[in-house]
Amino acid sequence: MNRRVAVALAAFGLACSVAAFLGWLLGLPALRGFGFSQYPIWPWTTLGYIGLSLGFLASFAGRRQLAIAALAVPFAIAAVSLFERWSGTDLDLDTLLFPSELTSYAFPTPGRTGVNPAAAFLVLGLAALSQSMHDLLAKEMRSLAATVALGLAGAAVIVILFSRPGNDPAVPLLTTSIPGALISISLALSAIAWNSGFSWMRELLRDPGNRRVLRILIPAALILPVLPALLELVLARRLLFSAVPVQLLTVLGNVLVVGTIAYWAVSRVAREQSAQIELSEAIDVTTMALTAPDGRIVHWSDGAAKLFGWSAAEARGQNKYALLRSRCESAETILPRRPQGETQEMIETARDGREIAILERIHRVEIAGRDPVIIHKMTDVSDRARAVTALRESQERFAIATATHEVGVFEWDVASGRIEWAPGAEERLGLIPGTITDFDSWRGQIQPEDVDSVIDAIEQAVADRAPRFSFRYHFIEPNGSVRAVEGSSRAIYDNEGNLIRAVGAMLDITEREEREAALRRREAQLRSIIETVPEAMLAVDEEGTIRVFSAAAEALWDYRAHEVLGHHVSMLTPYPADEDAETRLSSFLKTGQPLERGESIAATGLTRAGARFPMEVRAGVAQVDGHLLFTLFARDLTEQFEAEERLSELNAEIAHVGRQSAMSELAADMAHELNQPLAATSNFLAAARMLLDKGEDFERVAEMLRMANEQTLRAGEIIRRLRSFTMRGDVDMRVTPLGPTIRDAADLVLIGTSQFNIRLTYDLDPEIPCVFADRVQVQQVVVNLLRNSIDVLRQQGGDDRRITVSSCKSSDDMVAIEIADSGPGIPEPMLDQLFSRFTTTKSQGGGMGIGLSISKRIIDAHGGTLSAENRPEGGAVFRFTLPTSEQGGE
Repeated sequence: MNRRVAVALAAFGLACSVAAFLGWLLGLPALRGFGFSQYPIWPWTTLGYIGLSLGFLASFAGRRQLAIAALAVPFAIAAVSLFERWSGTDLDLDTLLFPSELTSYAFPTPGRTGVNPAAAFLVLGLAALSQSMHDLLAKEMRSLAATVALGLAGAAVIVILFSRPGNDPAVPLLTTSIPGALISISLALSAIAWNSGFSWMRELLRDPGNRRVLRILIPAALILPVLPALLELVLARRLLFSAVPVQLLTVLGNVLVVGTIAYWAVSRVAREQSAQIELSEAIDVTTMALTAPDGRIVHWSDGAAKLFGWSAAEARGQNKYALLRSRCESAETILPRRPQGETQEMIETARDGREIAILERIHRVEIAGRDPVIIHKMTDVSDRARAVTALRESQERFAIATATHEVGVFEWDVASGRIEWAPGAEERLGLIPGTITDFDSWRGQIQPEDVDSVIDAIEQAVADRAPRFSFRYHFIEPNGSVRAVEGSSRAIYDNEGNLIRAVGAMLDITEREEREAALRRREAQLRSIIETVPEAMLAVDEEGTIRVFSAAAEALWDYRAHEVLGHHVSMLTPYPADEDAETRLSSFLKTGQPLERGESIAATGLTRAGARFPMEVRAGVAQVDGHLLFTLFARDLTEQFEAEERLSELNAEIAHVGRQSAMSELAADMAHELNQPLAATSNFLAAARMLLDKGEDFERVAEMLRMANEQTLRAGEIIRRLRSFTMRGDVDMRVTPLGPTIRDAADLVLIGTSQFNIRLTYDLDPEIPCVFADRVQVQQVVVNLLRNSIDVLRQQGGDDRRITVSSCKSSDDMVAIEIADSGPGIPEPMLDQLFSRFTTTKSQGGGMGIGLSISKRIIDAHGGTLSAENRPEGGAVFRFTLPTSEQGGE
């Protein structure tokens, strides 16, 4: 509304300026002075007011460049006029416009702009130019400049009204025309209306002490500028002074009056404005809002905008509690307005959804003539609320923790000796509430030997001014049982260093003490076991460092425990020089993979003297605090290896004896078998002799000799096979052809059995040409098994006497050989102990019972198995396995 009035007043000033200029253009003297023809407005002054009015309108429209161009006209006219008037120089510019009309006026310098219009040009022009400055001080200065211009225009009107009519050469210096005064007044009021001026005056009126000053200042500001003009008029009419001194005196008087008023006003406004700006900035930084009585926000500070996220433009006009969704902490309802002076704590929601704890203070302000407002001073207490919540939660957690861990909290007042317990502390410690209330009652309920230790700890802490001390003692319960407790106390001293109070906590450690005692007993027992166990025992960590070394280990390696503890286990067992060639023990210590039940590791030990010995290591793995711990039990295998070597030699001897025993049983059959080739040889030689005596053809004699030679070779082969079978030799494992080995052994067994009509058939797999074995030992097994079958078939009647030898793959690396017969089978009671020594199925005196036992040991030594079972269709089958030739190649 004020700005529309300002634009209208500026337009009115422009209209007056144009109308006065038309008076010159149309030759109408009455229009030049708006009825006061003797005081016309000069053409140049009219153009200056037209530029001034246009400058005001352009400034109001925000057209700064256009405003500067328009205001340059009145500034130039004022500058030229003041220069000509005070320098006494005539630039002959006054009569450039309408010279003939100007000569009709009896003025000293007709057409020249007077001091009053020139001052109005300068003051109002500056007010128009400062419209682009938006700070409050510039606004008040514009209002002040307009006020000064308004006073000058009023003074000019008064001078005109009191001056003599006619062409008076002594017209006062500050005299102006009625059009000029109207235009100045309208433009000054326009500037005041546009800037909503005189806020400094309202601020002054709020202070009762300033009201009396304003009641004097305002009339003085309006009247004092008139006094110099009236003084000039009186002096000019009485002709007491010449025109020039009177004019200078009037100018100085007006300058003095206007300068005094302006200085006082500006300084006063500056002080008040500075204080107001500081107060406004301070208030705006705070979190504050002004609301109407109905709750609408009329002011929203920057502090509130930063805290809640809504800008002043967004918050203004909305209900404060609805915008922030205010609620009490214990309720979800929106809060109503609160009465005067009340403080309330609430939860309010920011724009981003954050909930903020707010402490709000409300103050109602009522000013006469204005609507009341409510000041809401809001303080963010979120940190305090969070701290209170955290403290409450901490107290709850502390209570839960002390209850969970059975911690008893107490306070001891040293001067009075009184002991106070936290709620539930005595029960958690197993005490009867109220039994320990002071130092004496405490002393009477703990073990006497513990009293001195606790008192010594307290005295030592006091002597050292230690901030805390620890204790451990035992309560004696009424039933005679003992409870152990330990804890620590915070010691509080006075200025003289005396202990005045102790606050502490203690924990029932009865169960822990019992566990510690049990652990000590187990440690002592374990130490005794370690010292007495016959096998060497040592513990090694995952880095290979020796941690435990038993007495048996000391005897085995010839080291003392202190010499190996902390050293690497490689000093006891040689590690390979090549890192890629790990021993099984080093691999086990590296991977930590537990061994199977009953599994052991073969390794080599290294004594202190550098001697190596074979050992067997059984190991266990445990994880302690995230680290592996290996327990190793080592056993020296030197004597075992020597015994096994002797046993191996003995077994070889027994096998040799077994073969000789078998040959002794085959001796008669072999003698019969040898008789046939020997008798045939004798007959062939006798026939050859008879042919020679008769002189027969030599070819027939040669044929007889050749046949005799074949029979001799046959007898020699029988003897060679027998000798090879009965010879004792070392084990010779090599790739051996399976078929010939079995057939040679079968031919040896079948010597002299032709009269029993026993049929031997082969079913050998052609895909298995060879095995990896000792040829003689395999033949010994085949001979033993075939002899058993032949012995059984000899005693069986009938013509169905069959033995079948077959072979097949039993797995990827083993070959199975089966020898099956058509006999009566093996008695069931004998199956479980068939391969034990001195067990035989033959009739009394028929055998020693070591053949099958020797055969099983031979097959076991080859890495195979030997078993026997009865066939469903009748007869027995013996099955043994041997490694394939591929295994031998590997």
